[in-house]
Amino acid sequence: MKLGAAIREYIDHKYSLGMTISGDTARLAAFLRQRGDVELDSISLEDVQAYLKGRKTGGPITRFWFAKYQALDRLFRYATSRRYMEHPAPLPTAKPRKPASLIPYLYTVEEVHRLLSVGDACYCPTSPVEPHTMRTLILLLYGAGLRIGEALKLTLGDVNLNDGLLTIRESKFHKSRLVPIGRDLTGALRTYHERQWRASDPAPDSPFLCTRKHMPVKFFQANYVFAWLRTEAGVTRFDGGRFQPRLHDFRHSFAVRRLIAWYREGKDVQRLLPHLSTYLGHVNLDSTAHYLTMTRELLQEANHRFELYSSREVRHG
Repeated sequence: MKLGAAIREYIDHKYSLGMTISGDTARLAAFLRQRGDVELDSISLEDVQAYLKGRKTGGPITRFWFAKYQALDRLFRYATSRRYMEHPAPLPTAKPRKPASLIPYLYTVEEVHRLLSVGDACYCPTSPVEPHTMRTLILLLYGAGLRIGEALKLTLGDVNLNDGLLTIRESKFHKSRLVPIGRDLTGALRTYHERQWRASDPAPDSPFLCTRKHMPVKFFQANYVFAWLRTEAGVTRFDGGRFQPRLHDFRHSFAVRRLIAWYREGKDVQRLLPHLSTYLGHVNLDSTAHYLTMTRELLQEANHRFELYSSREVRHG
């Protein structure tokens, strides 16, 4: 069987089981482009290694190397189980050491203010992403904990400014959800909407966050502007992290801020964690735990809550 046909059948099979494999789909498509539509049994170990190494030969092994390896491993297992391949899967038997997990950057309130305070005149006048659009994107990520893709995919019909409600459609794991937002964020979104769309009569499926030409903002555009903005505002990490602060780190910051607020309000955090998981669009609490980086502030609040609990137990004992 040809590689292209095997990939299509494998992806169709996974989708028929209700599984979402968009990551594997993209990685297998990249392998097909690189190797060509050849017979499965003609694929060599050298072909696979060239794909896994990518363009940056000699560089450090990244977690993306393992993601590509696993995508090929799952495809070859599927093909072997159906006897589409006569020879063993041409995968390297010795895998490199997996790099350490990415440590997210947690923005302080002061840093967010600095990012939002960079003046319009400092922005590139020809950038497709205008200053007020960039500020609104940051507010959405920091104030609602959205994934960057969720924020960029919002349409005008998804943003209910009367009820303060966002509709997130077909996001990760093909899940849709409603995200309630506070009064301040609703007001900021209303201001942006009136400024961006007041001179036109847009359709409900028009992008909420849009470029100067009212086209959807692409991730690479937002990421490029944010890399400049981060430097302009002096928001830099010096803790040895592999990456400088990213747009996705606002989601981590939102989750940790929410926990700290609950501790300070005396709420039952363990009981509320499933609600946070649902709000973030996670399938389980393990996914939410990935976002709950332990910070000194969070640890202090947790310890304070434990001390209060312990003192009550002593009094009742």
